[in-house]
Amino acid sequence: MFEDAFSFESFKGTKWTAPYRLRLPENYSIEKKYPVVLYYHAAGERGDDNVMQLAIGLPVAMQDPKSPLYNAIIIAPQCPTEKKWVDTDWTKGGYRVDDTPETIYLQTALELLDYILKKYSCDKSRIYTMGISMGAFAVWDTLARCGERFAGAFACCGAGDPSKASRMRDIPIWAYHGALDAEVPVDGTRNMVRAIQAAGGNKIHYTEYPELGHWSWDTAYASYDDIRAMFQEVKG
Repeated sequence: MFEDAFSFESFKGTKWTAPYRLRLPENYSIEKKYPVVLYYHAAGERGDDNVMQLAIGLPVAMQDPKSPLYNAIIIAPQCPTEKKWVDTDWTKGGYRVDDTPETIYLQTALELLDYILKKYSCDKSRIYTMGISMGAFAVWDTLARCGERFAGAFACCGAGDPSKASRMRDIPIWAYHGALDAEVPVDGTRNMVRAIQAAGGNKIHYTEYPELGHWSWDTAYASYDDIRAMFQEVKG
């Protein structure tokens, strides 16, 4: 089973103790340096069972036996029920980072990332973040607050703050959205893409699905060539 390769873990952060799952590459060795992926799940996978965060998204991505994800350290924390990675109204299709304090859940996820970078043999120049829906908001928020740390990103059907686009212009980003999305307006991603391009960014890759609604991550995460490209494209 896909999830069997992920160990059950817990991390005590500054303000919250996060349940998370961790996957190390097969034959992990301290003699090698591995890329790291911080994965943010969607709203339907919230809770404290430390199981549901692996229910959708990643399982599709890892159906590709040649995926570079298999050679990466993957971290998947779980956000509590009724809480959000980013405390904003998803239906508005965007928000202002300066007016939206970082949640303790996002803060802890980044503290967890720091912990993993210290504990395991990680390539700090190859840190990636991926997320779907609520988790895509987290991806955009993370890039807005500390994008310089990340070598690439994969965001499906979320939204962010276009005014922070200049912080993301050098980061390879793959963004996806269904044009018929009734839960998170497609303009949430369109506006981010346009803003990054206007800021001089030429590493933003956008795919819009004209016949899909909100549940577009199965298609996006089956874009195996895009995932491989994210691991290969150089930042800057």
